[in-house]
Amino acid sequence: MIRSEMTPTQVAAAARKDVGQLIQHVAEKHAELARTCPKPGSDKVLTRSGRFTTRKGLQWIYVVTASQGHLAIYPLLWYATTQGICALQVDAAGPAAFFQEHVMERFITRYLRSGGLLNALREFHLHNYDKVYHPDDYKGDRDTYAAAIDDGYLVGEFQRDNAVVYFRTYYDRATGKQRFGHLRASLKWRKALAGAAFEHTGRRDTPHTVWGRGYTRTVEWWMAA
Repeated sequence: MIRSEMTPTQVAAAARKDVGQLIQHVAEKHAELARTCPKPGSDKVLTRSGRFTTRKGLQWIYVVTASQGHLAIYPLLWYATTQGICALQVDAAGPAAFFQEHVMERFITRYLRSGGLLNALREFHLHNYDKVYHPDDYKGDRDTYAAAIDDGYLVGEFQRDNAVVYFRTYYDRATGKQRFGHLRASLKWRKALAGAAFEHTGRRDTPHTVWGRGYTRTVEWWMAA
């Protein structure tokens, strides 16, 4: 169970202990992806999304993709605090991405037009699960990163000791164009970055170019799950 007073680091630890149940659920619910997964060399990407509550009561939104002969699950944990809604994305490697209440309020307001809270969270993650991170000097803050996403730009601090990227600010495409518009073209790199090899080190030392890759599985694993 996630409590309002928990730190992002504590939430990330609880999420990683719980995420295995989510991955198993997704593999069972979307078993057909093992049969329909596009082969290596194909540009086609199959995408599904949904929500799931685990036995411990943790509430997840997920996106699962199938491409190039493998599958990837992108889990987003969400929870309520006394200040609003927070969310945290965890991955097999690299730091967790934490979205504070102010950031989530912007996205929830954006997507509530087409449904309730759960639909807004699902739409937020479906449109923005795949990010491209860039070191930045925003407001002169130490260890700042800007992430280009489909909906615009996220800005936050890499808290190295905690292995968390703490997103504090969101700009949509229009308001962020002057300051971050030059990052837009990097979204074209996502396919290449997803297939790039890297040395597996601790979460604090994982290169920022491969943050946010989710949990990848082979078709064989998926069929046996």
